[in-house]
Amino acid sequence: MAQTASTPEAESHGDCQIPLGYDGIVRIRAAPHLVLTLKKQSQPALQDLDNWQVVVGGSYENLEGSLPCRLEWTITSDSFAEKKLPHRRETFIVPNGGNFVVHEKDGTGTRPLRISVFELGLIGKGRLGYRLEPVLFGNEAVEVLPEDSRAISYDLEASIGFKVAPEELARSFFLEKFEVLHDRQVGTVMQLTPTISPLFKGMQATLDIFPRPPEGLPPDEKATVRIEWEVGDPDAASRLMWKIGFMSIIGVFGEVLNDDLAAVGGVDSSPSLAFQYQLTLARKPPPPKAATGKGGKKQSAPAPVDQVRSDPLRALEVPRPRLKEFKVLLDDGKLSVRCRFEHFNDFVVLGFELKPYARVPEGEGWRVEELDDYLKTLFIEEIVQESLDVFRNAATRSPAAFIPTRTPEDVFSRLTKIDAITVTSEKNKFEHELLDLNQLPREFMRSLKKIRGLEVFVAMRPTGIGGRVVPFWAIADYEAAPKENEQNVPRGRGGFAPFDGGAFVSRVFASGVCSSDTVDLSGHAAQLYSPLPTIPPENREDFEVFVATVCGESIGQSEASWRGVAHTIMNRVARKYESWEDCLTPTEVIQKTGFEGYKSTRYDEARTYMKSPAASSLVYRDKLARMITLLTPIFMRQDGNCGDVVYFYSPSAQSKLGRAAPSWVNQKDGKDLVCITDAILGSPKSKEDKRDDFQFYAFKYPEKWKRMTPEERAQARAARSKAKSTKSK
Repeated sequence: MAQTASTPEAESHGDCQIPLGYDGIVRIRAAPHLVLTLKKQSQPALQDLDNWQVVVGGSYENLEGSLPCRLEWTITSDSFAEKKLPHRRETFIVPNGGNFVVHEKDGTGTRPLRISVFELGLIGKGRLGYRLEPVLFGNEAVEVLPEDSRAISYDLEASIGFKVAPEELARSFFLEKFEVLHDRQVGTVMQLTPTISPLFKGMQATLDIFPRPPEGLPPDEKATVRIEWEVGDPDAASRLMWKIGFMSIIGVFGEVLNDDLAAVGGVDSSPSLAFQYQLTLARKPPPPKAATGKGGKKQSAPAPVDQVRSDPLRALEVPRPRLKEFKVLLDDGKLSVRCRFEHFNDFVVLGFELKPYARVPEGEGWRVEELDDYLKTLFIEEIVQESLDVFRNAATRSPAAFIPTRTPEDVFSRLTKIDAITVTSEKNKFEHELLDLNQLPREFMRSLKKIRGLEVFVAMRPTGIGGRVVPFWAIADYEAAPKENEQNVPRGRGGFAPFDGGAFVSRVFASGVCSSDTVDLSGHAAQLYSPLPTIPPENREDFEVFVATVCGESIGQSEASWRGVAHTIMNRVARKYESWEDCLTPTEVIQKTGFEGYKSTRYDEARTYMKSPAASSLVYRDKLARMITLLTPIFMRQDGNCGDVVYFYSPSAQSKLGRAAPSWVNQKDGKDLVCITDAILGSPKSKEDKRDDFQFYAFKYPEKWKRMTPEERAQARAARSKAKSTKSK
């Protein structure tokens, strides 16, 4: 067979080329080449979720009769990502005049295309693209993409809006009256506003709200809030409420359910916290039918429930709660903690467990122990040691000395307060006293001050997190503490160390955090054991009398009055004025020149406090500690002379004696006085301004009544000592 000049070119339709010399068998299969052009069609309205008649068609060439085809849908929506699904029933291309339409098999014939919203999972607003492939050899598919104008649009809106709940609705979550906060923070009550197509009326709506999970991970089921209602039910509005970040929902009878904070944080630190929601709409399942078998007790399985579900959609984004401050404090012998958060609604009340820990020196390093266990061991060892000392010195002790003054039970009862501590935060903060060292016996303070470098920090763990233990960062983000010796140790350099089970661990696993600092417990114990400042030993007794007298005279007045009284005493010492010249010490001034505070109950209480602060019952304990600090430089002559004050009196005390002022106020002959009350207490701001009950005076001619020089005082002491020695002979 020879090729001719009229042989069709390669690649053209109808080609049949056989090489010269070919002696095989040639089978030729011929098929018409269809030309299908899809066109935009007028679509019937969507009125039935199970039976929506849609039209797919266009023009054609070379179509002879009905032809099987494959139909695939490409679906887009504002409620889920694009998906492709085949049409569930057999489909055919059917000529219709000069055009064609796609039908589906119906028994022995065909009918117009029908789709089910549930079969395709349609929800939200979107478009249906389609791909049509003739089941005929040699013919290619034609396609309309969803964004093409020929695609089929649908409107099955199903979205949820979020707005701050009005007071009348939000009140159900709070027992007390409150002002609605219009910012969105964790703990704010939100009203959910669903917008759902009327075609879904009567269906069961299920809304799942959850923190946006890390990419590639499913939502945390234990942090997911589920709210259910019937679409179109007017009574459901009062229950469509959600407290941001909480498991809280309103029950059928208006009760608050699962009012616990959820684990809401992401793995990494972030300034904001995003929530998502997923909406499911389903037909209510029909009631199960009773089985007709033996006994009639078993029930048949319920029929499958038709439903549609959106992908996770953005709900709202709020500032992520953060731990801003968590410090341990030791002030006036009181061990306490202070904590502050941000970005929780002011009406959020959070529960926490606190545990103090001791950072104990050990060799070249240190170890961590629970503070109550450490103190129990330390104090019991002290009791045992004390008992051993008693027996060693039995020969010089009375039988009563063998009776122990303290027992282990006494130790345990004093430390019970720090064994298990729970606190709650209000308005994003809390303060809590852990232990008052002033309430511990003096011997306990002696034991503590022996441990050099003993430091205390506090660990905190949240409670009420859906009944489970979660990492602290999942509740409130925080700045991690810098590491020291491979351990996140609180050392006052900023940040919070992740902590769990008595050890510093990764924040991914840590259910708690530590205070950002530590306090020196042994240093404070030493101060409480002996609270007096550095005073020369020979002047110690003199200083105690001086402070106790000022306490007796003026502890109920202001610090300015304390200073005025203290300077009055010191300005009389060794002053060349009447009997003051013989008073070479503050004690002699107090005892010989008429200070009534020296004989008061407060004087005795102050002396007891300074000798044993832990055992003292002084009402003004905190004030006296401050007074000691304030009066030290005055006693040591390092704080001026406060206007050279030398007299004072109490107007109310003089009134009780039936006089306006003491007689010395009007003394003359060079002893004249001037009132300097304003200079010491400050000028009154108004006539109604109530000041301290004191009037202070100084010499008008102080140059006449000078104080002895150090040499003169030394000579006076030497003369006094010589006279005393002569008298004793």
